[in-house]
Amino acid sequence: MLTDYDKVPYPGYTHPQTHPDRLAVLGWLFGLEPAAIDHCRVLEVGCGDGTNLAPMAWSLPGSYFVGLDLASRPIQRGQQMVCELGLANLRLVQGNLTQIPADWGPFDYIIAHGLYSWVPADVRDGLLAISRSLLAPQGIAFVSYNALPGGHLRNMVREMLLFHVRGVEAPEERVRQASALVRFLAQAQNSPNEYRRLMKVELERILEHVPGHLYHDELAEINQPIYFTQFMAHAARHRLQYLGEADFFEMSDHAFVDSVKQTMDQLAADRLLREQYLDFLKCRCFRQTVLCRSEVPLHQEPQAEKIGGFLVSSGALCSPGPLDLRPGVISIFETPKGVKCQTDLPAGKAALTILGAASPTPLPFYELFQQVCRRLAQEGLPAEAASASCQGLCEFLLRLYAGGAVEFRTFLPPIARHAGERPVAHPVARWQAGRSDFVSSLFHIAVKIEDEIGRSLLTWLDGTLDRKALLEKLWGFLESKKALDLPDGDESAARRELETNLEKNLEKLARLGLLAG
Repeated sequence: MLTDYDKVPYPGYTHPQTHPDRLAVLGWLFGLEPAAIDHCRVLEVGCGDGTNLAPMAWSLPGSYFVGLDLASRPIQRGQQMVCELGLANLRLVQGNLTQIPADWGPFDYIIAHGLYSWVPADVRDGLLAISRSLLAPQGIAFVSYNALPGGHLRNMVREMLLFHVRGVEAPEERVRQASALVRFLAQAQNSPNEYRRLMKVELERILEHVPGHLYHDELAEINQPIYFTQFMAHAARHRLQYLGEADFFEMSDHAFVDSVKQTMDQLAADRLLREQYLDFLKCRCFRQTVLCRSEVPLHQEPQAEKIGGFLVSSGALCSPGPLDLRPGVISIFETPKGVKCQTDLPAGKAALTILGAASPTPLPFYELFQQVCRRLAQEGLPAEAASASCQGLCEFLLRLYAGGAVEFRTFLPPIARHAGERPVAHPVARWQAGRSDFVSSLFHIAVKIEDEIGRSLLTWLDGTLDRKALLEKLWGFLESKKALDLPDGDESAARRELETNLEKNLEKLARLGLLAG
């Protein structure tokens, strides 16, 4: 029997929040001893065509991955990908999650992204049941779901769309009619009225959806948001406890003024209540909750000293102007995503400067600490005077992690920091580039390659072509597309410009984590 996901394909995505490395970091911070991600077992329930698992499997050949989905056609597409890429450590299976045999486990990491809110109650129950029964003693489970109170707004728009497409059976027509209504409603929301401002943001979010996304999310038969405390009560019935959120910064109240933080401390007697009140404050509409077995002892607060075992990265750059590392002088840093932080801590300013120069490659904590001490010494600031210590730097970085300004890893993916003489794009990205605008980086981030030239270049980077061969191939490609730009008919100048642009693009691919070391 064909499911809706067989009839209308859901776009396959790479989800960085689901990567075992992200989950392992959270586990270590709160007292777990999770499995090393280069030798672990991972199950993804509702895996679609395996787009999320394939990059993990290639970059972690010592680990084993299983994907399960009820829809047969996505699984068939994924199995073809697995075969063509030769991923012996990835198995994709069509089947019902309520019928998974016990001998499949145990798994160190279980992923269920975009499933819980879109399935019947008995399947939700089955999902949490296997998250307990198949989870290793120190294992970690990721479950995402639509949350309240923010889900009320999304439900309101969804109900409008369902009303508009009532009686329309054909999936393509349902999507066409729903998209037309969203555009009509969005165009009408130009008044400063508070309701219209909220509506406009939600409608513009939906307008960004591809048809499969719209059909399976907003037009789904089931789309059940739930309060966080209700979800955790359900998890507790299956002897699972709260570990944290996959996006650690979502657990922070750093965006609120001190009076709000003080009231939160009075209202929230424990971690669960605190998270629920944060949802009220943020009007949260989606959660990516991380669970573990209820009998495992956890710390109530993240342990900063664990950062000593991590790799650290940050793309934050200092605002224009000379950097002054002296104590008491505030410097402002900003990440590419717009996250800002400011500090007058000499060691902190030095650390962010060093990380920004190395970005996106993460640095082992103790290597970073040594570089910080050397940098302070060069500036005539002894480590003691600058309050530079391992513990102090760990605590500083933890605060930045809570604000989304730095990232932690337990494992360095096999990236090439720079494009070599014969650049190699990792095989999963090359395979994807021949079929889609989106490719997966080795940082497990989806990268959109919008132009045909860029996608073609990626497919050529198999390590057999040096710069000269790449230039000739690129020249021939542009010539065949009648896209060559020859200013004043000067071919040699055009070739020099093409060589310069090729080098820039190769370095950009390296920064994005698309080239393999």
